[in-house]
Amino acid sequence: MKINGKVATIIFKNETNSWTVLLLKVNSDYITAVGITDSDIEVDDEYEFEGEETTHKVYGNQFKFSTYKKILPKSDSALIDYIASNIKGVGKKIAKRIVDTFKDNTVNVIRYDKSKLNDIKGLNEEKINDLNYFFNEEYEKWNAIEYLSDFNISVLVASNIYKILKQDTINIIKQNPYSLLNFVKTLDFEFVDSIAMKLNIPLDNEDRLEYGIIFAINKSTEFGHTCTDLDVLKNYAAKILQVSNECIENAITRLVLKNKICLEKIDDEDCIYRSSYYYAEKNIADNIVNHTTTPFPQNDFSKEIEKTSKKNDLVLSEEQVKAISTCLNNSISIITGGPGTGKTTIIKCIIDILEDLEKEYVLCAPTGRAAKRIKETTGKEAKTIHRLLEITKVDDKDLDALYGIDVKPVEADVIIVDEASMIDCLMMNNLFKAIKTNTQIILVGDVDQLPSVRPGNVLKDIIASQAVNVVSLKEIYRQSAKSDIVVNAHKVNSGISPSFKNKDTDLFFVKTTSIEDTITEISSLISYRLESFATLDTMKDLQVLTPMKKTELGTIHLNGVIQELLNPKSSKKNQKELNSRIFREGDKVMQIINNYDKKFSINGEFFDGIFNGDIGFIKEIDKENEKMLVIFDDNKEVIYEFDELDELELAYAITIHKSQGSEFDYVLLPLYTGYKKLFTRNLLYTAMTRAKKMLVIVGNKEIIDYMVTNIESKNRKTGLKQKIIDKINSI
Repeated sequence: MKINGKVATIIFKNETNSWTVLLLKVNSDYITAVGITDSDIEVDDEYEFEGEETTHKVYGNQFKFSTYKKILPKSDSALIDYIASNIKGVGKKIAKRIVDTFKDNTVNVIRYDKSKLNDIKGLNEEKINDLNYFFNEEYEKWNAIEYLSDFNISVLVASNIYKILKQDTINIIKQNPYSLLNFVKTLDFEFVDSIAMKLNIPLDNEDRLEYGIIFAINKSTEFGHTCTDLDVLKNYAAKILQVSNECIENAITRLVLKNKICLEKIDDEDCIYRSSYYYAEKNIADNIVNHTTTPFPQNDFSKEIEKTSKKNDLVLSEEQVKAISTCLNNSISIITGGPGTGKTTIIKCIIDILEDLEKEYVLCAPTGRAAKRIKETTGKEAKTIHRLLEITKVDDKDLDALYGIDVKPVEADVIIVDEASMIDCLMMNNLFKAIKTNTQIILVGDVDQLPSVRPGNVLKDIIASQAVNVVSLKEIYRQSAKSDIVVNAHKVNSGISPSFKNKDTDLFFVKTTSIEDTITEISSLISYRLESFATLDTMKDLQVLTPMKKTELGTIHLNGVIQELLNPKSSKKNQKELNSRIFREGDKVMQIINNYDKKFSINGEFFDGIFNGDIGFIKEIDKENEKMLVIFDDNKEVIYEFDELDELELAYAITIHKSQGSEFDYVLLPLYTGYKKLFTRNLLYTAMTRAKKMLVIVGNKEIIDYMVTNIESKNRKTGLKQKIIDKINSI
């Protein structure tokens, strides 16, 4: 159903999701219309809306539109009004003179022969240029939007496309719709391919095949692989593109020649890469081998180790002494081990010795919370890798940009990187780009935890290459050995199911018989039961971890439940609704994307960058000015405009993947049911090792036992190990 109406009033517009309520004048009547609009919709302009009549239970009859287009003026009176209302300094009298002079040719004169306007009294060069620019821009824009609407592209998306391609929009799409993928990163291949099919682009079109193959590689590697089996990829690509294997092979050849993809044999299997991942792995391998083959002086650090152990009142084991000496005597070293094996103690001792030797060092970690933990445990300043490398704004979906980004060189004698298991292939490449060959590198992490969220298994691959000195810590030290969390985490890592006690423990299991029962138990633990036998600030000290986002035991549903328990609606608290989520003053929230340019202040001094995984609390919601103030890490003040709130989500419950690099005093872990492929040993191990003082697992013992035996997710297809070995063998 289509209606034509003039916008009388914009009643409401949500700046975050662009949901808009309009009052339209349709002939002599007024109706309410609702839907998604672009930022340029204007009062007094006329539009054609397409949608259906609906009845809202509160607001009554409405017209809900799915798309719309601007009706450009056709009659003389409409054109006079249009000119007068849109061009500053041109009123109705001047507009009438223009229309009276040029009649039906008015728009063409304004757009293509503007010199003729010099004869119109009341117009000067500035106003003529304004008229020309406005009509060209406006006509082209709405012409492009109308064209794109035929492909079911919303006005909002079409406007964003036009902002990038401008007056070339229609020609570019007609000539090669796949080029949209170069300009508009928010579009995916399947969407653009549907446009191409409507334009009758042949299935064997070269651009279609090439973009389709890259899409197929991306789909094949989205679970953390940096490459995929070539034959599997060929069959998959041929299936989704509906072309012959010969077409696929020819397209692969072209992509290789254009350096957009790379082929490599790994363990006698032909594999295919996006070039960004191939060269990232190659650069990491080259840097590692260059470091390890550069002569490095060997020294006896026994006196320095003895001095630091006395200073810190430590009795170091042989294993710890060996780890410290190894790190100080090698260009690259790795320290890996589970909880309670003394990794932090080793880092502190190394720092003491470096300071005594007057060597410059830097501490860093992949996330803000991990960097904060190093600072808390060592008392020394630590930075995120992003901040250390001064990585500026980049689209996280643009792999080529992430690979090729400029980084700041690290000017230090030694760099110590904590939580190294979290570092993905592209970020490790950027880190190595910044490090000089004579800089010592110490990578610290637990190789048995979940690998990085983004593709790669970097720490594991470096260890497996046997190219660098690795110290694997096995001994659990006395204080940690008293912790049932630590002891059972090591059991899980060894393939043994955890055992639970009813008292004198920091690890509890609460058995439940249904999803509803699980939620009830979690709710009662949060509401009052935990506080009956532990001293904690539930809001700050407790974290619910879960394997998934969706389902009733996922983060989305649990956050709603916990929000009502810990921070219920109140007349004293402002709140802001966004896409069925409610943000309320006092809420715990998490940043969910990297925003390299987002400003934050600490004691009045401003810095850049809020990153994926940072957790904070909403201090203030200013509805009048449409802003929200969030405090991260107790002292980082960040102001969000309402249209930036999609960068945040509630953080009472977070996924286990998001918890990497963090520790929480008290953890609740619901494990009742879910997607079994997701429920793996290292997911359980990672979750358990997040808890410092207490872990309560709520759910089904059979799921826990299943996770202990499921090691599937550890098998990522990568080529870094082989590249390191091949580089060594080529020397």
